[in-house]
Amino acid sequence: MKVGRRDFLKSALALTCSLSGCSREEKGGDKQLNILNWADYLHPQAIPEFERRYGIKVVYDTFASNEALMSKLQAGGTKYDIIVPSSYMVKNLKKLALLQELEHDRIQGLSGLMPRFRNSLFDPGLRFCVPYTWGTTGIGYNLEQYQKLTGSTSSLEPERLSWDLFWDKRFCQRMTLLDDGREVIGMSLKRSGKSYNSVDEGEIEAACGRLKEQKPLVMCYSSDQVIVALSSGDSFLSQIYSGDAYQARRENQSVRYVIPSEGASIWTDNFCIPRLAPHKENAYKWINYMLEPEVSAACANFTHYATANYLAFKGVEPSMKEDRNLYPPDAVLNSCEELKDIGKSIFIYDRLWTELKCS
Repeated sequence: MKVGRRDFLKSALALTCSLSGCSREEKGGDKQLNILNWADYLHPQAIPEFERRYGIKVVYDTFASNEALMSKLQAGGTKYDIIVPSSYMVKNLKKLALLQELEHDRIQGLSGLMPRFRNSLFDPGLRFCVPYTWGTTGIGYNLEQYQKLTGSTSSLEPERLSWDLFWDKRFCQRMTLLDDGREVIGMSLKRSGKSYNSVDEGEIEAACGRLKEQKPLVMCYSSDQVIVALSSGDSFLSQIYSGDAYQARRENQSVRYVIPSEGASIWTDNFCIPRLAPHKENAYKWINYMLEPEVSAACANFTHYATANYLAFKGVEPSMKEDRNLYPPDAVLNSCEELKDIGKSIFIYDRLWTELKCS
C-alpha cells in the first residue's frame, strides 16, 4: 500500500506518545540534530515530522561517497550526531575510534530488523550501527536511447546487461560513472572476472588501465548528480545506486535499472552516532523514529531503496517487492559482492583513482 503524505503524518502522529523518551528534554543540550547523509535518502516529510514531534531543529548535510564521509570526520567534522556509512566504512570508522558504541536499551525496534541484518560481519552484534537500507550498484539506462543506439528491435526490456556497455563507443559522452574509487575500480575488476575486493596490485592496476582507455567515453564522474543526469536525458547510461535509478524514473519513464550479468556491489547503509556527537540524546530519538515501521516504509517507498526493516516490509509497495532488481532472488544475489575492508590496499585504490581522474 502506498503511503502518502497525509497517511504518513497521521501514522507518525499516532505513534508520538508510544516512543520511549518522547517527552524528555535534551539534558544540557541544544534542541538540534546534525545529520550527515547521502542525498535524496529520506521521505520529504521525514525531517519536518521529526522536527514537529520533538521540537528539534534538524541540520542536514550530504556527502557523495564513503571516503568523502570519512575525510569529513577526520578533518574535524565532530558536529554531526547521525551519519550514514555503508557496510565496510562502518568497520573503518570503528577502527579509527570515530564511532560511539550504541546503548541497545535506548533503541526500540532492533528486533524488527530482518534476520540477515541483525548480526553483520562488519559489525557483529550491531554494536556501532543500525541498518537502514540495502541495495546494489548497477546500471541505470534510458531504454528508448538504448534501443536506438543498439538497434534493438525487441519490445522486451533486457533482463540482464553487461558492464561491457560502459566500453561501448555508441554511448560516448552520454554516460556517467560514480565519483567513488572503490565502486568504479571494483566495477572494472568485476567485469574482468575479478573481485571488488581484490588486493592484488597487478589486478587493480590492470582494472585502472582499462578505465583510462574508457575515460574518453565518460561525460563525468558524479554521485550526487546522477539522478539529474539520467532523468533529464543528458545521460543515456549511468553507473548508479539502485534506488537512485528508480528516483530518476519518476521524472523520466524511459529510465530502467538492472543488475549486470557479471554481478554488482551490494551494500547496507547504516545509522551511526559519531563518538564526539554533541547531541547524543537527539540522535537516539532519530534512530528510534526511523525504526518505526510506518516511517521506514514511507522512506523505502519514496527512495526506492530496499528496507532492512522486516516490520516495514509489509508497507512497501507491491510493485517494489516484486521487482527482481530491488529485491533480487538468491541466484542474482550470489553474483553480488559486499565491499570489504581491504586494509592497506586502500592506498593503492586511492592512488590509482587519483591518477585516473587526473589523466
